[in-house]
Amino acid sequence: SDLLRLFNSRSTQLVLGAGAIHSAARLKSINAKHLSLVTQCLGMTIAILPHVRAALMAQLPSKQHGLLQDLDIIKKEYADHNEKVLNKFVTIIGGIVEHSLAPRILGTNFDARAAKKEEGCCNFLEGVATNTRKMHQVLSALLPPDHLQDVFSRIFAHVDNKTPDLFVTAATPSKNSQGAFYFPTTADGKRQMLNEVEIMTTKLNKLPGVRPWEFTVVRAIERQIEFELHPCITNDNRNAHNSDKSDRESGELTKLNNESGKKLTNGTNLQ
Repeated sequence: SDLLRLFNSRSTQLVLGAGAIHSAARLKSINAKHLSLVTQCLGMTIAILPHVRAALMAQLPSKQHGLLQDLDIIKKEYADHNEKVLNKFVTIIGGIVEHSLAPRILGTNFDARAAKKEEGCCNFLEGVATNTRKMHQVLSALLPPDHLQDVFSRIFAHVDNKTPDLFVTAATPSKNSQGAFYFPTTADGKRQMLNEVEIMTTKLNKLPGVRPWEFTVVRAIERQIEFELHPCITNDNRNAHNSDKSDRESGELTKLNNESGKKLTNGTNLQ
């Protein structure tokens, strides 16, 4: 148990605590690759511990089974450490989005982009998709499938919640001293903005091996700019549509019956 605790403590100090930068390893930074290796080690130990416990229980006298509770505590410590490592991936993407990419929102004019019929995403949204894809390229080669899905579900949830807030912050003069961003005012501009956000979410969900995320960012921005990208069909409209369809089908059937009656009158035989 002391050896397991030593590994957990030292790996926490070196990676999450960034101690490896100042150690003999002289790393320039702690990156996603280092975090991936740590979470693999932690995951392997967590998977093995129950088997170690069972083997020891079979060998120890029943009076000493209480000693095995220490392994249960260690397993929880490893799980807590692993949870912090997984959240660190989200922190990395969050830092890039909020500090490196958010300034790109300033000066973005969706009304002008719509007038020019710009395709693809604006610099900010494209940056979010690109940096998330780069993270995916690193992690997909290092993490097992279940960990990969877990990490990117967390990343997608962060992007989903944070993106509308960043647009609002950029459009709030009191919170922004570097320039100005204005939400689109024309219907085409609003549609352009929502389309670009939807393109970004589609790109993220197309990353291989991730669990598709039900993004709500489009709906959040729809409420902000009071515009629907894909207007829902109301019950009244749906009923009217179905009624028109029934009337057309009824008319076609009546026409068909009249034509059949004329043919029979003229001596046409049915085989």
